[in-house]
Amino acid sequence: MADFETLRQELRGLDGDLYLCHLFAPGDKRDALLTLYHFYADIARIPASVSDPMIGAIRLQWWRDLLDSVAAGESRGAPMGEALLVYFFEKAALMPLIDGREAALGEGARTLEQLEQEAGQIGPALMQLGANLLQADAPQELLAEAGTGFELMRLVPQAGEAVAARAHEKLQAACLAFNKLPRPQRKELLPVFLPVGLAKRHAAHFPRPKSLLHYQLALLKMAFIGKL
Repeated sequence: MADFETLRQELRGLDGDLYLCHLFAPGDKRDALLTLYHFYADIARIPASVSDPMIGAIRLQWWRDLLDSVAAGESRGAPMGEALLVYFFEKAALMPLIDGREAALGEGARTLEQLEQEAGQIGPALMQLGANLLQADAPQELLAEAGTGFELMRLVPQAGEAVAARAHEKLQAACLAFNKLPRPQRKELLPVFLPVGLAKRHAAHFPRPKSLLHYQLALLKMAFIGKL
């Protein structure tokens, strides 16, 4: 039996933004979005949590093996395995969230182009999975722009003003495009686009972030008016 309340509290520690945003999903979709975001956040921390690329590669392979087990109906005793048995995702759709982290296991600083390539593999896949969960249609180019900008902002290194500026450019374009969608379509897609709106504000204030309260109020405003 999947313990979604424990996963919810874990997500709160793993990724505060995604934790808050998933709470705005419809009640019947909330745990599914929680499962997706927990999966993403758990894997996203691997490159920064290991000093040896080989260990990182082993941890990524563990997630691939877990997906194989889930496809066979087994959870391997993992809480995320139990959740994935409840909310099934196609393995091929989840793989970019794992494979996209391989590049970050290498040594040395990466260029803006390399970071954007990684973001373009992971972010759009995450957005597409979220839209699919909500059974909401969205233009592919919008999902790609929003997802790449969101993930690129997550990859900004120290003294990464140029990376943050590029992320802001993409996020700004995505938010403008989202706001032009018909109101019913925006309402359906809003839960998976709220992290994009938050990321845009993080990018705009980099490297001097505002207070946590500032971003929480911004999130509430976006959720209330239905625009980013």
